[in-house]
Amino acid sequence: MMELKDYIEIGVEKAGAQIELAKRIGILDVNLRMAKAGKRGLPVDVCILLADYVKVDRLEVIAASNLVTEKDERRRRIFESCFKKSNSAAASITMALLVTIILTLAPTKHADAGYQIPVNDTLYIMRN
Repeated sequence: MMELKDYIEIGVEKAGAQIELAKRIGILDVNLRMAKAGKRGLPVDVCILLADYVKVDRLEVIAASNLVTEKDERRRRIFESCFKKSNSAAASITMALLVTIILTLAPTKHADAGYQIPVNDTLYIMRN
């Protein structure tokens, strides 16, 4: 399970600088620093922009942001379940792709167009 700071770090790497990421997702640099330090979460709209920018599931970033400040154990479990569902869906898609690739790339007997097998058209009948 990734934390909000992990998503922010990915965004900073992609943007080149933390201040540039803050501009791209429409918040002040100080607010982004506080979120990265784990002192506060981000608004939902900013989470969505961040998720789209780093190309991850929006729900995961929203959940990670809420987990920064959420104290209620029941609500924390709800937010944590967002990661499990997303990972489960990703695992299913990965498995389907893997099976498709294996079946597509399975060796098949090739036909050599330049070689022809002679056909014997004699019919033999055996009797007792």
